[in-house]
Amino acid sequence: MKLGIVGSRRRNLPKDKELIRQKIIELKPDSLVSGGCRRGADRFAEELAIELHLPIEIFRPNLKGNPTPTRYDMIKAFYARNQQVAIASDRLIALVAPDRKGGTEHTIGVFNRIHRWDCEIL
Repeated sequence: MKLGIVGSRRRNLPKDKELIRQKIIELKPDSLVSGGCRRGADRFAEELAIELHLPIEIFRPNLKGNPTPTRYDMIKAFYARNQQVAIASDRLIALVAPDRKGGTEHTIGVFNRIHRWDCEIL
């Protein structure tokens, strides 16, 4: 099982990383999937993949070939990355922000449309 790990950059505390660690241990995935952000759940996924000796597939936003991307270009690239994470994952865990806005919510929505809900909100 490929476990997608996503979350708000605002959920960047050691207790958030520990929540993800416990879920990985509980679910026993074959590999992890992440969006490659340098903060929050994506970073935790990369660190935990190393610590727990799990392969990880990382999807980063594709902004290559665009030296001065507009805000629209960036949003489009991030949403495309979120879709890749959702498609590649068999299950998803999400560290959501209190206001439930942004890319994490987009990834949850895409995942739920594809997989008919196997997402756990933390």
